[in-house]
Amino acid sequence: MLPVAWKPVSSGNLERLGSAADGGYVVAGAAVTASRLLISMGLSDNWDFEAAFRARTGARIVCLDHTVTPRFWIKQAVASVVRLRPRLTRYLAYRRFFSSAEVQHRKLCVGYDRPGGISLATLIQEEPAASVFLKADIEGSEYRILDDIVRFSDRLTGIAIEFHDIDLHRARIDALLAGLPNFAVVALAANNFGGTDSAGDPLVIEMSIVRREYLADGDMPEMRRPIANDPARAPIEPAFA
Repeated sequence: MLPVAWKPVSSGNLERLGSAADGGYVVAGAAVTASRLLISMGLSDNWDFEAAFRARTGARIVCLDHTVTPRFWIKQAVASVVRLRPRLTRYLAYRRFFSSAEVQHRKLCVGYDRPGGISLATLIQEEPAASVFLKADIEGSEYRILDDIVRFSDRLTGIAIEFHDIDLHRARIDALLAGLPNFAVVALAANNFGGTDSAGDPLVIEMSIVRREYLADGDMPEMRRPIANDPARAPIEPAFA
C-alpha cells in the first residue's frame, strides 16, 4: 500500500488539462488561473497539456526536453512510412505552437546547471516576479529537482509530477511532501505502463499537488482513467495505509 500521506484530499475545483489519456493531468483550476509561467519538463511529441494551459491563462510556457531535436522528428517519420503525413502534421503543429517568444522549447537536460543542462532553481530565478506552475514528466530525473521544489515552494502555485520507480524512492517522495506544508496532494493515479511491485502497488504514479490557498470546498470529482491508453485494460487502483 502507498503511504497515507500521499492520499489526495478532497477539493472541488479539479479539472483535467490536456488529453484524456497519457499527456493530460488533473489539476486545481484556481492554481492554474493564478499562474503566470508554466515550466514544463518533458515534451516528446505531446504538448496537449501545455496548449490547454496557454489557452486558459495566456501564461508564458517554457518547455525543457533535450531529446526533441530535428533527428527526433526524422526518426518519427522513418519509423512509420504509412503514418508519414500524421507525423509531418504533428511536426508542423510543433513549429506553430513554439513559434512565439512566449512559448519556448529549450533543448536542455533537467537537473543541474552544466553545458546542455539546467536546474529548476535557475529556471525559476530567471522569472523573479512570476507565479509558477510546474509540470514534470522526465523519466526518473524528477528526483534531481525535489530539493529545488522545496527551496522555491513560495513561488509555486501547483505541481503535476510523474514519479518513477517509487518502490526505490518512497522516502524521497515522503521528504518532498513533508517539505511542502503549505501544499496538499489533490490527485494521484497509477500509470499502467509502469506495472506493479510484488505487493501490487504501482511503480509509476502521477501526482498533482496544489498550494492550499487554491483548494476549494466540495467533493473531489471522479477523474480516473486507464493511463495506459488501452480502454480494455483496467486502471491500477492505488491503496493507502
